[in-house]
Amino acid sequence: MEKVRKHSPLLVLGLLLLGVCMRMPITSIPSVIKEIAQTFSVAPTSLGILTTIPLLCFGLLSSVVSATAQRIGNELTIAIAMALMFIGSYLRIISFPLLMVGTVLVGVAITCINVLLPAIITDKFPARIGSITGMYNTAMTLFAAIGAYAITPITHQSSWQTAVILISLIALISAIVWLPNLKYNEHATAGQEADKGTNMWKQLNAWWLLLFFGFQCFVFYSVVAWLPTIAMSAGLSSDQASLIAGLLQLFALPFAFAVPVIAARMTNRQPIMLAAGISAMAGTIMMFFPVNSFAYFCVVALLLGAGSTTTFVLAMTLFGLKTKSATDTRNLSGMVQSIGYLIAALGPVIVGNLNAQTHSWFASVVVILAAAFLFTLFGMLAERHQYI
Repeated sequence: MEKVRKHSPLLVLGLLLLGVCMRMPITSIPSVIKEIAQTFSVAPTSLGILTTIPLLCFGLLSSVVSATAQRIGNELTIAIAMALMFIGSYLRIISFPLLMVGTVLVGVAITCINVLLPAIITDKFPARIGSITGMYNTAMTLFAAIGAYAITPITHQSSWQTAVILISLIALISAIVWLPNLKYNEHATAGQEADKGTNMWKQLNAWWLLLFFGFQCFVFYSVVAWLPTIAMSAGLSSDQASLIAGLLQLFALPFAFAVPVIAARMTNRQPIMLAAGISAMAGTIMMFFPVNSFAYFCVVALLLGAGSTTTFVLAMTLFGLKTKSATDTRNLSGMVQSIGYLIAALGPVIVGNLNAQTHSWFASVVVILAAAFLFTLFGMLAERHQYI
């Protein structure tokens, strides 16, 4: 067992930097869509795909990443991913076609991190799954918020290209810090080929976890995409609405760290599932009422931020807690995130289209509420058994 836990002294720092890079390269871009559209002489509406592309990568490639890492090793796969992230992020400033290519590469890189971080933590820190998961989730949440905020003043002072170069440099630094971990890379040799772990596609409990993950992401990405617009339709100013969007991320911070630590100490996480579901449903129900009050929407952001962040970090923690080997963690992570993110990608589209068709947010909020109920139900079902 001691052999499994050998790792580079820089591994924890490397994991934190991977957390920093998990969302910031994509969450920062929507804030400067107009400037990007102006630079490349395209309509701003045509750039909505920049946030959809990574989600599609997460969904379509999660299982591929799991299979690739089994052959070449988790650490090497992450190293290649970070090189792709640096190249892809930098390409985005050159031309419109390379903006699209670069976004795909960034999406591929983040997919690798999404799938493999839980497996690496299970492999190297089997006794510290909760605390290490909490650390990288906190880094991810904090820098997603920082990126979304900081890119605007940097763009005003210089240009959006400068901001994207800075993000690319963070990816490069993360890649360099990760390199010492390659010494501890383990992969399947010909003799080990038969040990592919559990086939998660045949496990009912894995499917409950997949549906829980998919619908909680459906709620999260729908809320991220449309909460500011819903707030403005209730009478808030655009500045107040953007502040609400920022608070949604900031309110999530304590939950990003605390939930994995608490979950790791419990054998049955149903109480956390239920509390998160009730919080998300309460925040969603409040969106039915167009109250022209900043304080009111602060409460909405708190309830939705608490509920959606708790469920996301809980899912990322459960990949390790519900499996007994790093191989099974990777298999479960890849399986759940593949279809889970495809379900998530539908959220903003369905919610936006319902609003366009009905000229009201009522039907859209009903859909978000139904998804919140479903993730609570599937989460409770997934927690009936301790292991998959």
